[in-house]
Amino acid sequence: MLKRPRVFISVNEARNKVTSILSKKAVLDEETVSIVDALGRVASEYVKSPINKPRADLSAVDGYAVYSLDTVGASLYNPVELVVKGVLRPGEDPGKVCVEPGYAVRVLTGAPVPCGADAVVMDEDVQVRDNTILVLRPAAPGANIILKGEDLSENSVIVEPGTVIQPAHIAALASTGVSKVRVYRKIRVSLIAIGDELEEPGSPLNSGKEYNSSTYMVYSQLLRDGIFSIKYAGIVPDSAEAILHAIKNEILRGANVIITTGGTGVGETDIIPELLEKYSLPVFRGVKMRPGRMTSASLIHDKLVLHLSGFPVAAWAGYELILRPAIIEWIGIKGLQRPVIYAYLSRRVPNISGYTSIVRVTLTVKNGDYYAEPYMLRGSGVVSSLLRTNGYIIIPENVEGLEEGERVPVYLYT
Repeated sequence: MLKRPRVFISVNEARNKVTSILSKKAVLDEETVSIVDALGRVASEYVKSPINKPRADLSAVDGYAVYSLDTVGASLYNPVELVVKGVLRPGEDPGKVCVEPGYAVRVLTGAPVPCGADAVVMDEDVQVRDNTILVLRPAAPGANIILKGEDLSENSVIVEPGTVIQPAHIAALASTGVSKVRVYRKIRVSLIAIGDELEEPGSPLNSGKEYNSSTYMVYSQLLRDGIFSIKYAGIVPDSAEAILHAIKNEILRGANVIITTGGTGVGETDIIPELLEKYSLPVFRGVKMRPGRMTSASLIHDKLVLHLSGFPVAAWAGYELILRPAIIEWIGIKGLQRPVIYAYLSRRVPNISGYTSIVRVTLTVKNGDYYAEPYMLRGSGVVSSLLRTNGYIIIPENVEGLEEGERVPVYLYT
């Protein structure tokens, strides 16, 4: 059979193709979970506050609730005397006691502001005399009062669709009485390692073998992002039929996306090109990026199968620049984008014409400015390039290189 030539496409093209397939072919189910189990999940609908928080005006300090006009002109040399007619504590009825002109009510922090009062004078601004106080400073209307709904007003949005739920969201939901939230089900991803030469970590390493690391790299990337339900299906030999059988098994078990690692090159034992040619509908067969140029994708039984390199750094790049952003765009996720720091390049970094380069860098701080030192060992299998750096820069395919001293965005690993 005549093999079709391998055509490499841009990173943006590859990402857009993956996003399009996910949008058309993948089903994104929803479920309702308790807020106890909602951390890191992606909200599928708006959640609005059912109440005002606080539900009434509250005192922000320990002090005295007053009618503000009574305190006009008050000073250390001209204090205003008010009669204290009661006390309000947190949780008590604000109608229990009311403020009238010439009177004040003792309030503790978090207590409701009594009827008739429009300001609170803090303890530091009064002198206490038996059942009266001397106000030493005027209080403007609203002083030291947390207004009803100031924190969260009724019907205000707490969570938007696509939000990755964080502890602050859970606290806000709980504080307004919301106990459950609708979220997207975790995307089911199956990982398959390919290669006769692979051994699992922890087993003896026989002659001619190497430990499987790429699958564990991608597994960890998926796990860290927290939006996936991940299954590792093990190592499959270099056989198109065996690989296809393993992929079909994972499809039957409900996988939304299948990721293979290894077998993407052009050697005799690299089997993915044959698989793409004979048994699937190829989506793309290579990407103009380094590392990760052999990243491929196919459709098998209408399921997206992403084929990543057997070299761990290339596999990392394929997930980082293609699948991860495609899924973020597909679902509309907010809050999973990599943190970015702008830094000055410590040396010139060349680029390969027509390719997007992912350059690992180490950040340092000098005189208050960030500097990015490129890691020069860039091979697809050099895991130390990720261990000894804390971020990466992207050189677009139409840029010949980045100059020393140029200010660039650095995408942090975490």
